[in-house]
Amino acid sequence: MPAKQNWWQGPNRVLLINLREGDEPKIEAGELVREVKRYGATAFCINGGGIVAFYRTRIAGHRMSKGLGGERDLLAEIVPAAHAQGLRVLARIDPSCAPKELAAAHPEWFARNRGGEFYEVSGHYVTCPNAGYYHERIPEIAAEMLTRYAADGIWNNQGKFAAWDTGDCHCDTCRKLFREESGQAMPLAEDWDDPLWRRFNEWRYRRIAAWVRRMHGAIHAAKTDAVFIAAVQLAESLETIRPGGWDIDYWLPYQDVLAFECQRRNTVPWWPGLQAKYLSALAPDKPRWMTVSYFYPWWRLYAAPEEENRPWIAQQFANGVNSWLHINGGYSPLFDRRGLAPMRSVFRRLERWAPYFDGARSKAQVALIYSRFSQDNYGAADPYGRYVDAVRGYYCALLEAHVPFDVLSDKFLDADRLKQYQVLVLPNCACLSDAAVAAITGFAAAGGTVVATFDSGRYDENGVERAQPAFAALFGGTYGARRENLKSSYARIEHAGDPLLQGVGDTDLVPNDGALVEFRPASGRSVPLTLIPPVTAHSGAPISIPEYSANFTTTEIPVAVHGPYGKGRSVLFCNQMDRLFYRYGFRDLGRILANAVLLGLGAARDLEVDAPDYVDVTSMEQPGRRLVHLINFPVGKPLNTGWRHPGGNLVEVADITVRMRPGAGRSVREVRLASDETPLTHRSEGAWTEVTVPRLVDHEIVVFELA
Repeated sequence: MPAKQNWWQGPNRVLLINLREGDEPKIEAGELVREVKRYGATAFCINGGGIVAFYRTRIAGHRMSKGLGGERDLLAEIVPAAHAQGLRVLARIDPSCAPKELAAAHPEWFARNRGGEFYEVSGHYVTCPNAGYYHERIPEIAAEMLTRYAADGIWNNQGKFAAWDTGDCHCDTCRKLFREESGQAMPLAEDWDDPLWRRFNEWRYRRIAAWVRRMHGAIHAAKTDAVFIAAVQLAESLETIRPGGWDIDYWLPYQDVLAFECQRRNTVPWWPGLQAKYLSALAPDKPRWMTVSYFYPWWRLYAAPEEENRPWIAQQFANGVNSWLHINGGYSPLFDRRGLAPMRSVFRRLERWAPYFDGARSKAQVALIYSRFSQDNYGAADPYGRYVDAVRGYYCALLEAHVPFDVLSDKFLDADRLKQYQVLVLPNCACLSDAAVAAITGFAAAGGTVVATFDSGRYDENGVERAQPAFAALFGGTYGARRENLKSSYARIEHAGDPLLQGVGDTDLVPNDGALVEFRPASGRSVPLTLIPPVTAHSGAPISIPEYSANFTTTEIPVAVHGPYGKGRSVLFCNQMDRLFYRYGFRDLGRILANAVLLGLGAARDLEVDAPDYVDVTSMEQPGRRLVHLINFPVGKPLNTGWRHPGGNLVEVADITVRMRPGAGRSVREVRLASDETPLTHRSEGAWTEVTVPRLVDHEIVVFELA
């Protein structure tokens, strides 16, 4: 008989309602619960304690909100009303700040700058994650809310170093702990060339993980069936994530639900997909949740457009992640209400689609490796330009080619974890551990294909350059010098019939830029692209004048190399092709990157979709069922500010062809659309089943029932 499932382990739809101090008189518990129910939600999160208590705390020094007045107790009203309607309630905590008055009694609880002064934020002092406020007071506050008010769990916000964009903590506790662990004094300035700084950076991640472990134990000691979730992000907001010490990989044993915040909008529109794929692959047996903000982060009262929020949420659901809708300032007298009704509609649809979510797992045959070690120890002071842009570029290439894929952490790679996949993609994974290198090379030797770019495998996880690049044998050659500043250069097409160049068409060259590693391949390797050095009018010129634009020299220096390795295959892009595709959008570069993956998939490929390049595709499965999610992205426009146009229109797509191969011994007995359960006529051709989806607005699921 299966074990009883906790409420948070199944499909959930959550509202995250952030209150301002003083909103309490506007809240009536019954009306709040009715409003949550209108979204088809299963739970909601409401302010609890930390910076300020939204309940009648008995803990000395834990200041109560002035909005409560003399008698009101918000949690005492809300939790019973929610439970009576079958809703769960999470209490929000924020350990980042505390009243200044506490510093007189407990100065050791607070963060200090290098001069020994407190950090002030909004009339409070920032607290230290290594000290007693985090490790003693916050567990006490959480336990009070769980035991006195029967809250169903705790959501943590801003539990990190350098909260609210303040600086590093140099308090006595931090300096003492770092010296005990490292034997050295804490570094005073960021210097990525200094091994001590890189060690300090890693220390911050592990210290926050120690606090997450402390909270998990305290919460479950107070209430065994409570859930604990801590805020964290991936790949964006690195200016706060990295100094804050956020790395969810180190939290896995201490999180009941894996959760990412997903609020920023000045980034790629597929950021939710990147995070959702990462969460789902990190611990497939744990539930995953992710916020989607109703607002723009720096304008919390202003709604993100419906046309953007719909695919934002769809990417989460399509990759097996429950959505939280984060509403901030909803009780303000000045508020943008335009997006609320559309989001209620989306959440109601998620409620209807819950059966297609429960227990669904990725059926992707491709995995992209994300390396936080490369982001930090190689990315250094320019993590986006040196690393993250490569991830963004390869992600976009696979999205536009409609190749479903997962995103894996480089910390958890082994033969068992990789057995699902046919192809591994390493977008400039420069810093990898010996264990990761062994898993990747073993994957290729056993029959898989490894596709990598630029400096992948050149450094260990700590950022120390290897005496011999880790993948020299895998790629079949030796490494030479590096060429920099290749603006206005090209890659010459040497063999137009090479599979990497399929669909490129009638051209002799494609663009190149940035840096390139001179790689000398051994015999038997295919070299379809070689370097044409920068075409310039004179030394130092960034571009040639028209009369001399065709004056160039050719070389035999490879831009791309591929060939067999063991039972498998490897592909090396010696340049920064993924980064260039993200930066410039050259269509041929995206096509070539995708072709490398399709080469690895070969005859094993089990899903093909014919749709515009802005339609995202994921492949999921449940017992006896395949689920193909189609997500329509609003077309955006780049802006010189570094932001992007949010995309004001969802352009309906008609007649999308989906071809799926159910696998040996399986057949398709029925196909339908999840939106209205409409049956689709399906056609069989050999091992493939083909259907036509008549229209896609924002999100659709093609449901293949198997026999």
